Amino acid sequence: MPFDLSIVIDVIRTIIDLTAVCFILYYLICMFKTNMKTMQLFKGVMFVLILKFITSLFGLTTLNYLVDTIITWGVLAIIIIFQPEIRTLLEKMGQTKVDQKKVISNDEKERLMDELVIAITTLSKEQTGALITFEREQSLLDYINTGTKINADIKSELFLTVFWEGTPLHDGAAIIQGDRVVCAAAFYPPTNQDLSPRYGARHRAALGISEITDSLTVVVSEETGTISFAVNGELRKIPAKELRASLVTELKWFKSEEKEEMMNE
Repeated sequence: MPFDLSIVIDVIRTIIDLTAVCFILYYLICMFKTNMKTMQLFKGVMFVLILKFITSLFGLTTLNYLVDTIITWGVLAIIIIFQPEIRTLLEKMGQTKVDQKKVISNDEKERLMDELVIAITTLSKEQTGALITFEREQSLLDYINTGTKINADIKSELFLTVFWEGTPLHDGAAIIQGDRVVCAAAFYPPTNQDLSPRYGARHRAALGISEITDSLTVVVSEETGTISFAVNGELRKIPAKELRASLVTELKWFKSEEKEEMMNE
C-alpha cells in the first residue's frame, strides 16, 4: 500500500484545528468565569447553539426558523447590551502580562484579620453604617470602576475614616482584593427580593452583589450596629464574638496551609 502524504497532512491539520478550537474555548471560559454577567451570557449562547444543533438534526422546521431568528438578531442585541463586558474581554485578550496572585504569609493573614475584626466591631459599636466586600474567584472590576480607587493597606483606621459620615466616601462599599483595599464608594445593583422594611439600602446592595457574584460582603447596620454577611443571595447575622471565626470560615484564608500541615503529618 503506497504511502499517502496528503492523508498525513490532513490528519495533522485536523489535530491542529481541533487543538486551536479547544484552546480558544478554554481561554474564553477562563475569562468568562471571573464575571457572573459574562458567564450568564456564555451559558445563554451555548444553550442557543445546542438548540440549533437539535433542531437541525431532527428537522424541526418551525423551531429551527425561530432559533435562526434569535441567532440573527441576538448577535446585535448581545453587542449592544454587553458592550462594556465585550470591551473588557477584548482588552484582557490583548494583555501580554500574566497576573499572579500575591502569596500572603500566615502571619500577614493573622494581622489582616486582626485589622478587619477591630474595624468591623468598632463600626458596629459606634453604629456606623458600612459595606465591606471581599473579592473571591469572580472579578469585581465592573464595580470597582464605579467607586474611588485608593489601593491602600488593610488598616482599621482606614475603614473607620472611610465610613465616617463626614467623609465623601462613606456611601457605597469598600472592596478588598487579596491584601489591598482597592476602592471605596463602590455602588451595587440592589436586590429585587421582598425584604423587611428594617433593611435599608446597604443591606439591599449587599444582597444584590451577592446574587450576581461569589463575593462576601460584610454589612454593618447604621440603625442597630448589627453585623451581617451577604453570601449567595442570603443575609446572615453574625454576633460580634463570632466575627473572626466566621470570616476565617468564609474567606478560607488558612485552608491551603492547613492541608499542607495535614499532608506533612
